[in-house]
Amino acid sequence: MEPLTSINFDQVISLAFSLHSTPGSYACILGAGISIPSGVPSAWGVQEDLLKQLAGAEGESPEDPFEWYERKYGEQASYESLLERLAPTQHARQQLLRGYFEPSDLERELELKRPTAAHRAIARLVAAGSVRVILTLNFDRLMETALKDLGIEPVVVSHPSDIHGLAPLHTVQALIVHLHGDYLNPSAMLNTRAELAGYPEHVDTFLDRILFDYGLILVGWSATYDPALRQAISRSARRVYAPYWIDPGQLSPVAEDLRSLIAAVKISSDADTAIGRLADAVDALRDRESRHPLVPAVAVGTAKRYLSGRTTAVQLHDLLQKEFDNLHRQKDLLLSRTGSESPDGGYARMLDRVEEATLVPTALIATAAYWGTAETDQWWVREIIRFTAETTGPGQRHVRELQLTCALQMFYAAGVAATAAGRLDLVHALLNLHTEDPARRQIHLSQLLAPDVVFREDAAPGRRLFKLLLPLFVQHLTVGAKNFEESWDRFEFLRLVESTFAKPLSVRLVEVARGTAGYLESAKQRMEAANSSNDLDEHDAAERELRNANRRHDMQIGGIADEVPVFRPYVNIQNTSIEVFRSSIGQRLLAEIDMQGDLHPLSQAGFAGGQPGDLTALCTAVDVAIGRIGHEVAIRSMPGGSGTVPDNFRIGDL
Repeated sequence: MEPLTSINFDQVISLAFSLHSTPGSYACILGAGISIPSGVPSAWGVQEDLLKQLAGAEGESPEDPFEWYERKYGEQASYESLLERLAPTQHARQQLLRGYFEPSDLERELELKRPTAAHRAIARLVAAGSVRVILTLNFDRLMETALKDLGIEPVVVSHPSDIHGLAPLHTVQALIVHLHGDYLNPSAMLNTRAELAGYPEHVDTFLDRILFDYGLILVGWSATYDPALRQAISRSARRVYAPYWIDPGQLSPVAEDLRSLIAAVKISSDADTAIGRLADAVDALRDRESRHPLVPAVAVGTAKRYLSGRTTAVQLHDLLQKEFDNLHRQKDLLLSRTGSESPDGGYARMLDRVEEATLVPTALIATAAYWGTAETDQWWVREIIRFTAETTGPGQRHVRELQLTCALQMFYAAGVAATAAGRLDLVHALLNLHTEDPARRQIHLSQLLAPDVVFREDAAPGRRLFKLLLPLFVQHLTVGAKNFEESWDRFEFLRLVESTFAKPLSVRLVEVARGTAGYLESAKQRMEAANSSNDLDEHDAAERELRNANRRHDMQIGGIADEVPVFRPYVNIQNTSIEVFRSSIGQRLLAEIDMQGDLHPLSQAGFAGGQPGDLTALCTAVDVAIGRIGHEVAIRSMPGGSGTVPDNFRIGDL
């Protein structure tokens, strides 16, 4: 199949989301362009051949059979008049027409006069419940065949009288209306200008009802020879759903005027390609239980409006609770409690669907964390804890823990957003939340909700989460890619600081580090005094003491670094000197803390207990721990273990 352009593919995706989010809201109008590729002739082609047969039976071979018929019989050629002259009975007329629309043995071998890929794709949309009503201008029954091949028995209207007594349309799984008749009902076949100029009143009424209630997908229809249908579409002013017009070439002037009038989106593609892509996209959305990509943007915009009011944004509270309730009822999360993988794609597909279902709550939380207050924080903070409740029982552990992916996504979105907004009190509060395991032992979320922990089997777990959240922050929160990247690194670094500080052994090591830091400071002061003195012995002694103090303090920091729970961090790394690696954000934070001391916002917010010295020790230890991993990754990534070490990179990208 010829590929669609990227613009057209976007249009197909947009239509797919409409069909997925509002199933049954669109009706298809099928023109000759969908059937001709199968080898079925057009209505004019069949009539022309019948005229040639009639002229041949009378011993004539006119150049223009239509003009010959009108001159000889004094009227325009119609199917009804032609068939009366060529076949005297209803049965004979049907048999005459079958050869045009039903395959012979040879045609069957050549797979001619069979449903096209477009017919079969529409049948898939019907099976999915996305489309229920199909209006066709073709005499063939290829659409019926495609549906029956999927086990769907459509309700067929092939004669105007069939419209009377139709069941309510919303109760019909598949309705096919042959507006111009079909070959099994020759008396209802319309093709002349007079026949196509207008429909019976009850048919017009029926069409008005369809065109009022449904959006339109027009496929392979030239519109040139169907004034009655053009008039019906034109007089329907209601456009709840955007119409789409699929045609590979330039529309005729008549069709273009109609397209412009109804503001239909033109998809420049053949029917097989466009409808095939459309059905694939709808299947993918059903499989993932996805939302429209604009939904997170709408959620962010709604939350912003609620937060900008002068009074408490109670509407935001209600919206959050509704989205949390929806997420708790997500089918894969319910199944995960049994520890059993979904038969529909296993754990990997379950994870994809859960991540997708979590996007809107994540967007709302990120917005509230960025623009909210301490009051609005209470509406969502506890919900993150709810998603960390450990489940016990049979089955696979990683499946039972699927809900942790929801908590992780919301936790990081909140933390990065609060960091970007400078709400460090909220960041500190998030990093010091805790939950309980089945033994009622407290577990800090800063330790539990780490990409390394939740995505144990992923080679680059932080990168997976980073790329999931990036569009939310850049496209919807509009914080900018650079700001998001820096805020991500800062939050990840602070999470490691508080995770380390929460460990009892780390607390004891930090207490010892206070002593070594004090000893180091004393040694520095002695060295400064010795530098201004002419006493060489004192200078040598001060230098020895400083080296010893540095060594003792470095050893103590190294001991704390051993306790940092970091394995595969997705942060930016700098090659600060020959094979000495540090995190970019760690170096920046340490410089800030050294300059501001007690006044640094992190100390003011209570990080590391609010003690600048302890904060420095922990930040240094985290920086060293990340640097160790950066060194290993950089060396391992070079061919043969040697070569040029990169100056700047993200762990997980190498």
